[in-house]
Amino acid sequence: MRYKILLIEDNSLDINLFDQMLCQTGLKTNSLQVARSLQTGLEMAAVGKPDIVFLDLNLGDSTGLDTFRTLRSVSENAPVVILTGLEDEKLALEALHEGAQDYLIKKNLTPELIARSLTYSVERKKAENELLITKLRQEALIENTKDGIWAVDMDLELISVNRSFCEAIRSMCGRVPQVGDLVTDFISAEYLDFFLQTFQRAASGERFSAETDIVIPPGEHHYLEISVNPIVNHLGETAGVSFFARNINQRKLSELKIKSSEEAYKLLLETINDGVMFIDNDNIIRFANRKFTEITGYKDEELNGNDFTSLLSETDSLHRANIVRSILTNEDAREISIVNKQGAPVWFSVKGTPLMDDTGRIGGALLTHTEITHRKQAEKAIREKEQDYSNLLETMNEGLIYLDRTGILKFANKKFESLTGFEVSELLGNKLPSQIFPETLFGLLSDEFGNGAPGGNFQYELQITNQAGEKVWCLVSCSVIRNGQEEFYGMLVTYNNISDRKKAEERFQTAQRELNTFIYRTSHDLKGPLSSILGLIHILEKEAEGSPCVKMIRSSAEKLDRMLNEMLNVVRIKREKLLPEPIDFRAAISLAIQGLNRDDNFYSVRRLFDVENRREMRTDKKLLVLILQNLIDNSVKYHDPSKDSIVNITVKDHMHGVQIKVEDNGIGFEDAARENIFNMFNKGNYRSEGNGLGLYVVKNAVDRLGGFIEMSCNKGENTVFTIFLPDLYSTNQWVESTTATVLAGNEEA
Repeated sequence: MRYKILLIEDNSLDINLFDQMLCQTGLKTNSLQVARSLQTGLEMAAVGKPDIVFLDLNLGDSTGLDTFRTLRSVSENAPVVILTGLEDEKLALEALHEGAQDYLIKKNLTPELIARSLTYSVERKKAENELLITKLRQEALIENTKDGIWAVDMDLELISVNRSFCEAIRSMCGRVPQVGDLVTDFISAEYLDFFLQTFQRAASGERFSAETDIVIPPGEHHYLEISVNPIVNHLGETAGVSFFARNINQRKLSELKIKSSEEAYKLLLETINDGVMFIDNDNIIRFANRKFTEITGYKDEELNGNDFTSLLSETDSLHRANIVRSILTNEDAREISIVNKQGAPVWFSVKGTPLMDDTGRIGGALLTHTEITHRKQAEKAIREKEQDYSNLLETMNEGLIYLDRTGILKFANKKFESLTGFEVSELLGNKLPSQIFPETLFGLLSDEFGNGAPGGNFQYELQITNQAGEKVWCLVSCSVIRNGQEEFYGMLVTYNNISDRKKAEERFQTAQRELNTFIYRTSHDLKGPLSSILGLIHILEKEAEGSPCVKMIRSSAEKLDRMLNEMLNVVRIKREKLLPEPIDFRAAISLAIQGLNRDDNFYSVRRLFDVENRREMRTDKKLLVLILQNLIDNSVKYHDPSKDSIVNITVKDHMHGVQIKVEDNGIGFEDAARENIFNMFNKGNYRSEGNGLGLYVVKNAVDRLGGFIEMSCNKGENTVFTIFLPDLYSTNQWVESTTATVLAGNEEA
């Protein structure tokens, strides 16, 4: 290619240097025209139409960017390369931003740089012009098409609209949309949901087409086919959505006419949701509707005239069979597996209708294919889940069984079989032997929860007898199952072998009994000598009246006596049998107060009682008085002399029992002692003169009565002990405990 070059430069030295270097580039040039002023250059550019212009920004009649801008206004198509000195490089960069193709620093000019810049700039300008022409053609095409075209960003603001879209919107709402407007401002409420749904689908990356109809005043119906596509930026992110709306009124009218024509039957076959196919007696396909081709991916020419059985999976029972005979001789639908165009199996439920030829004989069959791929996949998934569930049940560490509402065994896992030694196959369909699951327990739970009562999850410790006659302790968990009407439907039962734990508990209980016996005997044996010592101290007090040593001896002996009494109380709580009886709480509180030591502190603390329980409450009176006595005694011992000391006792009904609160405004407990406040020999305060057994006795007594106790003592607040005690003859806990004892007794018998 030969280049026509225009150099606009007013420095003779730079002109000569550029000319020499241009000659050394080896490029073919028609001419090098030189203009020493901008005005001359503009005239040469207008007449000569150069292929490229080399421009110095600082000329005699123009300087800076204005030089470039003026040239561009006259010659838009020719690429411009800026010639500049180092001091003007910033201006040259700005010229690049405004459309110059390149810039060269005069001091660094070489033939190679001139050649590269000339070739690059011409080709780049040529590409830009071609892109501009393409863009203008596209814009003209978009602007002149009858289809409505618009695009929105992710904020639903219009980023592009064409004339057809604007005219349609103006007809609907009287406004002309502009780029930057919210598209939702122009869409009426009846079409807004449809638009937002299509927008969301495309925004998630889906490309699709949808049909809708709109009403344009004064009531004209227009059917539209809208193609919706996501707009993806250079990072692969969805930056917006484009819409192409085409008026399909004519197509809709044609479809309506077809429905009423003789082609209506074929149209019906094409539009039904099932695949439809005609085959002859030789399995040759004569027709397949669009639904079948859509499902399988085959084209009409790949189906028509070919053997239907070649589409079937090789493992299908009808592969290479006579389809007409096989389908028509079976009244029920047949399930077949067809390999689609992509090689994947597609499942159909197929029913056949015979087609008669001119002689009245069966000449083929019309096959209706209902796709059941999703159902087959779901069935496969269910089978896999059932297998996973079965594996889980068979590998769990607990024995698991399922009993129906009558107590019949319906399922048992292998762990249950190994735990009990019974063959599951022999037990299924029968009630379990009583040595494995007592029938009385099943009857108790089914009677209790068979009438729709809430709950139904219980645990029991049972000693079962396995097939070999060995005793095995198990933690048995029972969960009631209900049907959709909340009726008792059955029971899930798990067996967890706790024989090792029970043996450990028995060893612990034996050791505890031995320890309690030792404590009891030791305390009891020490009481005799201690009583003698106290008697001797009484004699000494008379003989040496006022002796401080005798007083110290008495104090120590009495402290030891109290400790022995507390230790005996601890043992008695655990050993003695409970004797529940109806409780009069006012009388019980009075009895507890009467048993307290009446020292000076006793009369320094005001005692307030508030008994509100209305229901009959039955528990062990002796243990209840012991609890109240210890808590009231603590409030008296640790009162705050600087306050109007009080101890407030409240009793009220709570669930299947009572709630007792003992509150005082004493000195409270130290932070370090709170966590272990109910432990043996723990003292709650530095002022404590007790032996650290009082609250330990309280906790053991509450536990023995089946209740619980909590303590709160925050900074600046009173100390509150909250106790819940159940009615031992009405709560589930007492009933279950009694039942478990009876069942255990039955098993041992």
